[in-house]
Amino acid sequence: MDKNRKNIMMISYIMFGYMGIAFLSQGSLKLEMAESFGITTSKLQYLFTVFSTASMITVIANKVFLERVPLKLEVILSSIFILVGTFFMILTKNVNIFMTGLILSGFGIGVYISLGSYLIINTFSEDRNGKLNFLHFSYSISAVVTPIIAAALIGINLSWDKVYMTLLTLVGVIIFLALKTNFSNIIHGEDEENSSQSVIWDLKVYLSAAMLFLYVFTEMIFSYWIVEYMITKGAYGGEAKISLSIFWLFIAVGRLIAGKLGHKFSVINMVITLLGIAFISYFILIFVQGIWIIYIFVGLLGFGFSSLYPSIVALGTEGRKNISPSLMTFIMTSGSVGGIMYSPISGWVSGHFNVALTMGMGIITTILMLSISLFLKFRRI
Repeated sequence: MDKNRKNIMMISYIMFGYMGIAFLSQGSLKLEMAESFGITTSKLQYLFTVFSTASMITVIANKVFLERVPLKLEVILSSIFILVGTFFMILTKNVNIFMTGLILSGFGIGVYISLGSYLIINTFSEDRNGKLNFLHFSYSISAVVTPIIAAALIGINLSWDKVYMTLLTLVGVIIFLALKTNFSNIIHGEDEENSSQSVIWDLKVYLSAAMLFLYVFTEMIFSYWIVEYMITKGAYGGEAKISLSIFWLFIAVGRLIAGKLGHKFSVINMVITLLGIAFISYFILIFVQGIWIIYIFVGLLGFGFSSLYPSIVALGTEGRKNISPSLMTFIMTSGSVGGIMYSPISGWVSGHFNVALTMGMGIITTILMLSISLFLKFRRI
């Protein structure tokens, strides 16, 4: 592998690694953040809707950026937005300034969401599903480590804003690598150039996008509310945060396995198998009692969720050597909408009912994903 391809791969992996930090820190540090601003976790959840909305807007706008803005410049500018936005968030106790920081950070993360996958897909046409699984493996690893680091640092009386500052190193590394990388060899695919596909997207693209929406919606609900849910089950703060690390540890293991062995299985069969494991695990963990037994099914759920995101993306782009900015934007936007919708919906359900019912919404969305995947399997779309 030449130096540029290796740098592009590292930039993509680190982008997704920082995304894991950005999203998971919202769940693992939400109690401390809400306390510092004097608001409830449900109200804080509504503030995070701003972050998700900003990221979705940028995912959509990135279609234009990919066509008109040099990739090197796009990587650097998005990283600067994240740095500036994070400093706005951590250097204030004013909710409005905090929201401004969330918006700026969301803009940068939105570019990371679509650009990381786009760089991998259009740089490595060989074993696309494997490369995408390794890409999301980096997200999983940071998601495993973030709650552990957060629990340890909070445990020694470090404030949440100082914890945030320690997590910005990866953004600096991305800027450094981008300055040393030549992106000119990346091919921007066009739908018309894919001989095996027509310009009009087939039904599989739209159903894959629907599944990605449901997956992100479900993952975000679980990641944000599992800590609070564990506390209602009698766990202490540190024990509750560990559940989030267990979840992402098993996702990381599953993605590592899929990256190594995924090419031996069809994408649709992998999706169906993982969704079956996820549904059974999710259903059981909602109804069992005891911290350790919940840990077990949290881990199994993580394994079931492990390769779903990259496999769904691979399913939607299956049969295409390169993909256009339009198709990439459409699929990534679907996931981003799920990342937005979970926030006000889960916040409302939690505020009016309870955390257990909020978590239970994930069972319904998992059933919907399984139904779509079975439809794709047996209709041979």
